[in-house]
Amino acid sequence: MSVKNITAITTALHLLFVIIQLPIVEVNSFSRQSTKQRQTRTTLCSTRSEEEVDVIVVGSGIGGLSCAALSAKYGLKTLCLEAHDVAGGCAHSFDRYSSASKNVPFRFDAGPSLISGLSKKSLNPLRQVLDAVGVADEIDWHTYDGWVVHDYADGQKFRLTTGTGGEWEKAIEEKAGKDARYAFEKFRSDMKVVSNASGFIPPFALRGDASAIGSLSKYMLKLLSIGTKGALLTGPFTACMEKYSLKESFNVKWFDYLAFALSGLDAAHTQGAAVAYMMNDLHDEGAVLDYPMGGMGSLIDTLVSGLNKNNGELRVNSRVDKFILSGEKKPECEGVVLEDGTIIRARKGVVSNVPLWNMSRILDESVKLGEHSKVVVDTVNEIQEEAKNFQMTGSFMHLHLGIPSDGLEEIECHYSVLNMDEDITAKQNLVIISIPTVFDPSLAPEGYHIVHAYTAASEDFEEWQKFLEDESGSDTTKIGNRPSTGKAQQYGKMEGYDELKNIRAEALWKAIEQIIPDIRDRAEAEGAIKMVGTPLTHRRYNMRHRGTYGPAPPVGKDVWELQGALTKIPKLLACGDACFPGIGLPGVAASGTIAANSLVGVRQQMALMKELRKNGALQ
Repeated sequence: MSVKNITAITTALHLLFVIIQLPIVEVNSFSRQSTKQRQTRTTLCSTRSEEEVDVIVVGSGIGGLSCAALSAKYGLKTLCLEAHDVAGGCAHSFDRYSSASKNVPFRFDAGPSLISGLSKKSLNPLRQVLDAVGVADEIDWHTYDGWVVHDYADGQKFRLTTGTGGEWEKAIEEKAGKDARYAFEKFRSDMKVVSNASGFIPPFALRGDASAIGSLSKYMLKLLSIGTKGALLTGPFTACMEKYSLKESFNVKWFDYLAFALSGLDAAHTQGAAVAYMMNDLHDEGAVLDYPMGGMGSLIDTLVSGLNKNNGELRVNSRVDKFILSGEKKPECEGVVLEDGTIIRARKGVVSNVPLWNMSRILDESVKLGEHSKVVVDTVNEIQEEAKNFQMTGSFMHLHLGIPSDGLEEIECHYSVLNMDEDITAKQNLVIISIPTVFDPSLAPEGYHIVHAYTAASEDFEEWQKFLEDESGSDTTKIGNRPSTGKAQQYGKMEGYDELKNIRAEALWKAIEQIIPDIRDRAEAEGAIKMVGTPLTHRRYNMRHRGTYGPAPPVGKDVWELQGALTKIPKLLACGDACFPGIGLPGVAASGTIAANSLVGVRQQMALMKELRKNGALQ
């Protein structure tokens, strides 16, 4: 065997272990308890309400709902618990009324709204979840072909157009010249093999234990065919740029922008697979972008429908206070305790859809009373140390507006406003703007638009700590107070909060003015709505520790190192953007899929894969 072949196989095997993300726990972590363990099962006050299910999912973000719906599809009695009064996590929608109408609200998206790969069967893991649980056809999608970018550096606007019609290449040439166009065309061609490889292994073939060797069997040849390209998928995207000699200035800046829009990190710190996958999503023949009619909340409602359709249950206003932990020789998670004292036990496992930082604080609360064995306490301490060292990106500023729509007939739905000559990660450099009433007027009263503008991952939480209710000014909550409680709203009454809020929102107003010059006047018109959100708002409503966008690479590393589905505590699993494969709707749906697969046997997993392939929903 040649050295080249040996290198290719070694790289592919490395990629396999990165994909599987095996933790140091026993493979049979979901097997029946030993007699010793059953005898040491945690006992809690019998006067509390108590119930038992197969699977508990803590948190109803896209990852949590994907996991819960699939667990229910697998036939497991599944309960998804959400602290907020609405499901969806960072992707939830919310209503606000004004004098414009007493009956029709402004329906705002709290977070992402620029998505793709969902309106038809595709490689997108979220679409595959929707197909698997039988609800993909319940969403009415509006498809469109791009967005507009405004560059402060030269005052020019240009449009990213999807597909293979050549419009994007023409826009590059008009913006940056023929050399920039040729450089992009060559790079896209060179990257095709890497972009294709990014979709070779569907999350439905993955699981958190060594049985993944079986579920991956059908894809092993594809995995091996990746060869040395695997290092480009698992390393920073700049490695792809260096491999294929992309040095032209505009394209380097463009891929920094695209990486930041995906992950809150520049191309040097965004994993190659994410950007490579997006290149196919944007530039394949027939590529389109998708928006769910009814807003992002309709996508969340559809996932909840998939959960209910398969006899699962979602409970909102159900904040988890503690995990029930037990074990003398090894730890185990038996269930959860809610804020009101309700005890819910899980026969198969508990899946945490809260980030590692939040999960570690729930674990800390779980062992505070000193009733646990040394092995339990030591394992919790290990997870807390991991959380302490787990780096995070910055936070958000948000501006949600309801404005009169007269005279705005030619406006588009999505815009990005930035200075391409500055570092993409510079504070408040990139502002993303969404006006979804362009596609769906029913999201606002007649004659009005909704506008959502935000800066992603570039806000320093330190500026806002002093307004927290805790006297130390530190973020000490486990998962945040329920958003509707008085305690959760205290920061808004602190002296200096409104002043700083208005100062930090100025960049958002300025960005929208590039699209709608009279936006400030419109925001003061009769029936209009104006809401400014800060990192504390983001923390409060989305239960995000320090209002973070998501994980960042460890100190001294190029890309993030994320946990897999299994944690150090058997029967406590994890999913969401702090887990492999990371940030973004496809990433978190993939993590939820992997967690759900890990709760059942490999034969049951492969049976569902067979069903999906038969229906054309899985490659």
